[in-house]
Amino acid sequence: MITQEVITCPVIPYKKLSPNSVDEFLEIFEDVLDLDLENGMELDFMIDSKMGNNKISPTLVLAKSWDAEEIATICKEVYEGTYPYKEIEDKREVRKMIQSPEHHFILFKINDDVAGCFRCALDFEHKKGYTGGFMVKKEYQKTLDVTKAIIGSYAWMWSTYKKEILIWYCENRTAHAASQYITSVCGINTVAFFPNKDVFYDQVESDVLGVVYQEKVLNKYRARNTPKLIRNALDSFLHCDNLYGLGGFNLVSPDLKFDYNKISKLHNNFRKDVITDKYGYIYNQFFLSGTKSYFTFLHTPNIQNIEKTKYHVDCLEELYVYLEEFLKCIKENSIRYSEVFVSAFFSEHQQLFYEFGFRARGYLPCWTFNKKENTFEDYVVFNYFDGDVPQAELLPVGQDLVDILNLQTII
Repeated sequence: MITQEVITCPVIPYKKLSPNSVDEFLEIFEDVLDLDLENGMELDFMIDSKMGNNKISPTLVLAKSWDAEEIATICKEVYEGTYPYKEIEDKREVRKMIQSPEHHFILFKINDDVAGCFRCALDFEHKKGYTGGFMVKKEYQKTLDVTKAIIGSYAWMWSTYKKEILIWYCENRTAHAASQYITSVCGINTVAFFPNKDVFYDQVESDVLGVVYQEKVLNKYRARNTPKLIRNALDSFLHCDNLYGLGGFNLVSPDLKFDYNKISKLHNNFRKDVITDKYGYIYNQFFLSGTKSYFTFLHTPNIQNIEKTKYHVDCLEELYVYLEEFLKCIKENSIRYSEVFVSAFFSEHQQLFYEFGFRARGYLPCWTFNKKENTFEDYVVFNYFDGDVPQAELLPVGQDLVDILNLQTII
């Protein structure tokens, strides 16, 4: 009698998805998947729900230098030439990224055809990783199992760099909830709202910021300082406290006092450097002669936003001067959106940003690694936006944040 061997693949219970940490995610998938992107990773598992099990599971392959043109072409085609971050449309820049140890592109292959891609950027110094650039060719958007593709990508990234990268984050579009859903399945929680930050297909959109942690980050390496929060930052904190059990905080109302003679003198020492690169990005650096302070940010003119703001000051008067100049730049360039991450321990800084028109719309536990103290410090997301906010499709966790921020009236 001839018997035929039946090959079965693991079935992942749906209730196991949406894990609470990177550790829980890897417990589910590390032993299920052969994490070999060099030779191609097959997604030989099923989820016990109707979640895409009738769709095609791609093979995941780590992109090589010669794949740069393919990736750039996918970006141009998927976004019809409107993708705001033009370096991803440039095969030479994509090739540089692939060759760098700080970047990886993962290709989704069906047979010999590249159906889409995904990207991660690694910040080894701050033990933080960014994931994004998720794109699927139009002809595969209804047939490719995108959930399994992202699960496989995260499994490789989070396992490969589990010693070096302890926090992962992403920014998801809100024109639809698809990308929010896929990342939430992997344990990523929405913790901040960015109204009117981006432009896709020539339409203004809001984004949400999602994070996921290794357990030891929150349990062992979170700074012991008690957050000092102004009233405007409290709701964002409470949203994250509900997710992660952050514990105590101090609610404060700083009474800011300034030496205006000092401010006047600092204005005389104000200098700025402005550099524009070939993609149109404008890098701004403010500084005050005779001090160690600085205030830097990235201005992207084609989408009228400012992000990647960083600063260091030794006194409130220095920050006051920088914010005056920052607001001047915002007005002169008709900026629609700008953001800055402010320490949860510096309530005076939070208050000053608030008085200059910024509002807290997110809380980031363990956002910045303090190398000297070997701890992770909490930050508050402050942002400014102009114009009407378009309708946003949000998962319940994102809607909870918007509701607690009293933004539901505008979206």
